[in-house]
Amino acid sequence: MESLTWKVRRLLAEAGVKPRRKLGQSFMVDRELLARMVDYGEVSRADRVLEVGAGLGFLTEVLAGRAGLVLAVEADPRLFRLLKERFSRRENVKLYLGDFLKLRLEGLYDKVVSNPPYSIASPMLFKLIEAPFKLAVLTLQREFAERLNAQPGMRSYGRLTVSAYYWVEVEILEHVKPEAFYPRPEVSSVVVRLKPRGSPPFKLENYEFFSEVVKLLFSQRRRKLSRALQTLAKLKPELGLKKPFMGVPYLERRVFTLAPEEFAEVANKLWELGGFPRLEGKKGGGEKPTSQPFSL
Repeated sequence: MESLTWKVRRLLAEAGVKPRRKLGQSFMVDRELLARMVDYGEVSRADRVLEVGAGLGFLTEVLAGRAGLVLAVEADPRLFRLLKERFSRRENVKLYLGDFLKLRLEGLYDKVVSNPPYSIASPMLFKLIEAPFKLAVLTLQREFAERLNAQPGMRSYGRLTVSAYYWVEVEILEHVKPEAFYPRPEVSSVVVRLKPRGSPPFKLENYEFFSEVVKLLFSQRRRKLSRALQTLAKLKPELGLKKPFMGVPYLERRVFTLAPEEFAEVANKLWELGGFPRLEGKKGGGEKPTSQPFSL
């Protein structure tokens, strides 16, 4: 049997594609790891599985043998042509050409199993966790994955940590050796599993408002909360923030030391005070418009 490494080289040469390390373009060539990822996802015929960054279709092939439907997204037109040739007769594979961040696929899938390009990991995670799904298994850069599980006060603790904590439980399943990919990445990787929480870990008056507050405050992450709010009041006068921020807790704490629950307390109090513009939106998750697939 032709090794996946040699198969990658051959297919890339045929397609005229040269992997770009800066974009995190590496192809998983460990057959056993590909199978384990599908096992971790507990994939069955009842599942509609999203794959972001289908590449040469190695994971797509394993998923297609187990899932009822595979929604495979690929942004590179040259790789997309290879995928069309390979899966033209697979009725349970639907291909999408384009940037996943711009596609509207929410509601079309219930699980995610993917080796996404590391260059889009952060915005992809934000998009995924705010849409309904049952389970996600992803290969991520180790440093990025550590941000998902970081504790308050750590350098890796940030907006992603807080948002992920609200939506999902994060489990690091295994560390992946560089030789599992071609070309070998210069960074370490891990496989993680995300499970949506049965109920939110804390109460929010408005999730979109909370998310905006967290984003703005982490732009001043090392300042005390009182100073961060003052800075935001000057930079964004349209927010209507005014000292002394009566009733807002933790004003003497530095932003990056606040736990997710404490960010929620701050956001809820600011919402109560009416300092920020009121946002129309949800208190938690919600469904979004969907798009139509390219059908083979």
